[in-house]
Amino acid sequence: MRKTPGSILVAGAINTDLVATMKRAPEAGETVTGTTFAIHGGGKAANQAVAVARSGGYASLVGAIGDDDFGRDRLSDLDRDGVDTDWVMVHGRDPSGVALILVEDGGENRIAYVPGATLAVPPDHAEAALAALRPAFVLATNELPRDTLKILFTAARKAAIHVVFNATPDPAMARNLIEDVSTLIVNEGEAAILLGRKAIGDLHDAVAALRRLGPETVVLTLGAQGVITGSAEGVEEYRPPPVTVVDTTGAGDTFCGAFVARLTRESKVEDAVRYAVNASALSVTRPGAQPSIPTRDEVLAMSLTPAGCASP
Repeated sequence: MRKTPGSILVAGAINTDLVATMKRAPEAGETVTGTTFAIHGGGKAANQAVAVARSGGYASLVGAIGDDDFGRDRLSDLDRDGVDTDWVMVHGRDPSGVALILVEDGGENRIAYVPGATLAVPPDHAEAALAALRPAFVLATNELPRDTLKILFTAARKAAIHVVFNATPDPAMARNLIEDVSTLIVNEGEAAILLGRKAIGDLHDAVAALRRLGPETVVLTLGAQGVITGSAEGVEEYRPPPVTVVDTTGAGDTFCGAFVARLTRESKVEDAVRYAVNASALSVTRPGAQPSIPTRDEVLAMSLTPAGCASP
């Protein structure tokens, strides 16, 4: 079993992304002819693990695949990026997860997701991975079963392991998990759902309200508008560099993985956020989720001109 000081246990889905690009997505009952089609590795947790690895961190992935070609291909992809897959389960009865992604001109996307084997990861498997690896961080999405995540987070908190939770998809189902989280990462829509609001309202007020749910630090991602963080030290805003958007798929996952990878190297959260904002901005200039995730050298080589995004 491989183990590295400062390692990150990433928990969530491993999917295959079937990506079609087109001028616009079809309406109900309509067929729209696309321009390109591609198959990529995906799944939010798998994407985040790859982002960790490409930013110089060490990621061990907890999840599940089916005993099928999609699953075997995804393990090969992850191994090539240096992600530890020792704790990925292989299920004979459940297929590997699949996401059907439509990418419109301008980079916006629509996703239909079938989790497959991901929903078969039991609590004792995640807890055993935590005990064996003793990571510095747990980075989790809301893709595994709720009871599995609850036990994982509770065990991590008892072991004084920092839990970073990207509460997506289905943020409404994540409310009972937040009390055991050290750092919460959500976008505007997810934040509104967690707070029981129709709209997020004042951003600073929303960050403060999210902190009252339990997390020490809240990271609110705002797409092209950047990121707002809230902690005991106050609220900070970070603007991304200007880029030409090609495909936004995986941008949030790039941010999460890059952020936690940087936390293993930096003592200051703001430095990790600046780095992750730039990594995410660079990812949207390329198509696909995992193919778009930049390396650490690429992020550090970016020209960072906007205020609030000084060189990492």
